[in-house]
Amino acid sequence: MVSFAVGGNFDGLDPERDTLANVDAYGRAVPSARYMGGREFDIMTEGLTVPPVIDQPDIAAKVLVQHIMALPSAVPGCGPYPSSNLRWINADTASDAERYVAACIYAALMTETCLHLLGADGPVIVEGPFAGNPVYLEALANFTGRDVEAVSGSTGTSLGAGLLAGATVPEKHGRIFRPGNEAYAAYRKQWIRNTT
Repeated sequence: MVSFAVGGNFDGLDPERDTLANVDAYGRAVPSARYMGGREFDIMTEGLTVPPVIDQPDIAAKVLVQHIMALPSAVPGCGPYPSSNLRWINADTASDAERYVAACIYAALMTETCLHLLGADGPVIVEGPFAGNPVYLEALANFTGRDVEAVSGSTGTSLGAGLLAGATVPEKHGRIFRPGNEAYAAYRKQWIRNTT
């Protein structure tokens, strides 16, 4: 997973935490951060039964209250916590559904950490597989305190290539997830306490 922060902070970039300057489609430097989000999610959810989407909000509420959480990193040696190894908290009796939802929330916390390291304060736009994950998107909106837009369809890579070739890219808008669930703040505070 790669995060970009147009107008973000170059001064705080730390290659040890996988933050660096990248280049946008117009050749401008942009602070960026990366971690193996898809790979970590696959590792943490391998073999789990995925709960129906309709049940996920209730499961998320339970995970948040019980502080069932994963701590970094499922893929050590990279990302914002390169020296840490995956461990679970309050998950000994967690169901597959609870672990799956906790993995979604973990991915959102890792993304929020990356955005924080970059000094990102603009719009949050998610594309790719996580754009179809409502638990992740709601969690990310609540952890960042900003609206999160989920854009489906073409990836930024193909859109960027189109821009470089002189194409006009139509403006697309996706589903918006808004912050407002206070349970995420306590969960995030506990997660940060356990990662330091």
